[in-house]
Amino acid sequence: MRVSEQTQDQILAVLRRMAEATARKDIDGLVALADPDFRGLGAGADEKVIGREAYRRHLERDFAQAETIALDFSDIRIGAEGTVAWVMADMVYHIVAGGVPQTLNGRLTAVLRGTGHTWVFAQMHYSLPAEGQEEGRSYPGM
Repeated sequence: MRVSEQTQDQILAVLRRMAEATARKDIDGLVALADPDFRGLGAGADEKVIGREAYRRHLERDFAQAETIALDFSDIRIGAEGTVAWVMADMVYHIVAGGVPQTLNGRLTAVLRGTGHTWVFAQMHYSLPAEGQEEGRSYPGM
């Protein structure tokens, strides 16, 4: 489905604001990018978020455990129809936690809702590819 250049630019701007707010550990800035009925899933077993306040608590936990954090997106794919957009992207987190630098290569899928003035995240899912799953294999350890 063809996405207008304007919509594409607006969604890319939201992703840039997300990355910039993450680097600043700006919880209010990130929560402002979320719909009041926001839903999210992270890579951890306990990372299930329902609503903005739960998202805020999740961010507080993440940021408390990292001295620094940076987020980069690549291979961003955007689709949209009307006031609903969806995104798929590769992402890399650069984190220093406990004094130890880490790089987490992951993926993001998200659904955004157009408010008439901006786009907000209605749903988001982070994942990390399964370790031990070889390229061309459907299941880890095979």
